[in-house]
Amino acid sequence: MQRVVIVIADISGYTRFMIANQTELAHSHEIISTLLEKIIAEIEIPLTVAKLEGDAVFLYFDKDTDPEGVLIRQVCHKLVRLFDAFSLKLRELAATRSCTCGACRNINQLSLKVVVHSGTALVYAIAGGMELAGVDVIVAHRLLKNSVAAHEYILVTSAARADFPLDLPVISSGVEEYEDIGQVEVTVFGIRPQ
Repeated sequence: MQRVVIVIADISGYTRFMIANQTELAHSHEIISTLLEKIIAEIEIPLTVAKLEGDAVFLYFDKDTDPEGVLIRQVCHKLVRLFDAFSLKLRELAATRSCTCGACRNINQLSLKVVVHSGTALVYAIAGGMELAGVDVIVAHRLLKNSVAAHEYILVTSAARADFPLDLPVISSGVEEYEDIGQVEVTVFGIRPQ
C-alpha cells in the first residue's frame, strides 16, 4: 500500500449535456474530448494520470516521494491553474464554433469540479496501465456525488487538508454521508470570487 493523494477532475454537467445533445453525439463527444485533453495537458509531474473515466481524469500523487511537502504545494497551484485553463478552453470553444447544434450552443453549461482525498491505495500494473485500489479510492469517487450546490469548486476531505494547503475562499465545510462508507468531513473551496 502506498500513501497517496487522490485527485479527480470531473466535468460537471456532463450527463445533462450528453443527454440533452444525444442527437449531436459527435459534437458532444468532440467537446468533452477536447476539454479532457486540456485537463491532461495541464497536468504535470508529480501528479500521475491513473486513467480517464468518461467525464473525469483520475490522478494520484505518491506522498512518499515528497517528505518535505514541496511538491504538494506545486500541485495546489497547478489545480488552481487547471480551472483557469479549463475556463479559457470553454470560452475558446464557444467562440470558435459556428455550428448551431445543441451541443455547440450549450458549451458554457459545462464546468469543472475537483475532489481531493488523502489515504492509501494499492497501486499496481494491469493490461499495460496503472490501477489504484482500496477504500480511499472508493471514498474519492463517491465524493463526486455530493451535496455541494456550486458548479465550480475544489472539495478537500479532512484527511487531505493537512496535505493540501489551499489559499482559496472557503465556500462551505461539512459532512457528506455515504452508505457503507459513513461520514466524510469536507471543506469546499471556491475558485472564483463569490
